[in-house]
Amino acid sequence: MVKNKRNQILEAASRSFSLFGYKGTTIDQVAKMADVGKGTVYTAFENKEYLFHAVLQRVIDELKAVFAEAIKEDQDGFENITSALDELHTFKEKHQLVAKLADEVRVLGSESANKALQQVEYAMIDLVKQLLIKAERNGKIHCPNPQATAFLLYKSYLSLVTEFEENYAPLEKEELIDIFKLHFMHGITKDEA
Repeated sequence: MVKNKRNQILEAASRSFSLFGYKGTTIDQVAKMADVGKGTVYTAFENKEYLFHAVLQRVIDELKAVFAEAIKEDQDGFENITSALDELHTFKEKHQLVAKLADEVRVLGSESANKALQQVEYAMIDLVKQLLIKAERNGKIHCPNPQATAFLLYKSYLSLVTEFEENYAPLEKEELIDIFKLHFMHGITKDEA
């Protein structure tokens, strides 16, 4: 199959999943949106689940690119971590597919959509973990369990920019950096002796 057709199908599937969610998307819709025959879709992807995973992988690849752009060599580790978390949160909130999946989980309790959101979240946490590992290799922090620390940082950040902001005034980015420095980063920062 021509790579162009596969990309055409993936683009159409991404639009369909973004508009109709996992449950509401059919192979017929995707074929129609891609302007290809249903058989062409099945030639490229075994079934809807395989197609969905391919679309989800594209989202995760986009997420990685957004994360990489947030990391600046001239920023310190605290600023990089909070910048990266901020970009990840913004990506999650603004990406149509991720937002639609969140709605589908909330309204329909869709297990497939929930698993997909978990994959996106795991990718986000893994990106933060890689940043922590790099900072430890560079001698900037001491982090015996980067996976747990990344999980804690990500979940704490998410709570501050969602739940906290629903009940209190939104925090400025500088305030978030200060909170992370005070409550999290000082615990893993290596002492300069």
